[in-house]
Amino acid sequence: MTSSNSLRSAAGGFRDVVARIGDDQWRLDTPCAGWTVRQLVGHVAAGCQRAATLAEGGDRQTAIAVLGVDHLGDAPVEALDRALQRQQGAFDRPDIDDQVFQHPAGNMPGAQVLLFRVTDLLVHQWDLARAIGADETLDPALVDEVWNDIAPILPMMASSGVFGSGPSGALNGDASAQARLLDAMGRRL
Repeated sequence: MTSSNSLRSAAGGFRDVVARIGDDQWRLDTPCAGWTVRQLVGHVAAGCQRAATLAEGGDRQTAIAVLGVDHLGDAPVEALDRALQRQQGAFDRPDIDDQVFQHPAGNMPGAQVLLFRVTDLLVHQWDLARAIGADETLDPALVDEVWNDIAPILPMMASSGVFGSGPSGALNGDASAQARLLDAMGRRL
């Protein structure tokens, strides 16, 4: 089951790839249609800030407004670090799993929002690595954990359109867990 330690691991993996972004790579395209490296990192920072806002009792409208802000400014790595730290602090609380979040997609328990954040960080780590030519290997234990947690809700996730175009149906039975997760999130290898 996804935990705040899972969030810490996923954030660390994403941050490790961010550390590899060269000054000339912030404008590169990513596998996320229409997003540059900077926009992808900004999306992750905004997602962290939104999740923290919700965890701290923010309402749906406030959470939506958080996404419309440039969270990176002139110091994108430092801004991302602040967003990751704020999010981690919010999800380290012992009561967070059962807290009801007024998420823009509907009310949901903190445990589900936590799963979405871990998944977002993990999948976008791959997107970012692919964009800048870094190692695309994700933490296998974290991939397995996320896969086991999202498999039951994949139909809902795919139908939302928020998590990519969904599974391709083209993977064979011996595909790796990483390939299955990425494919389920609309990434075509």
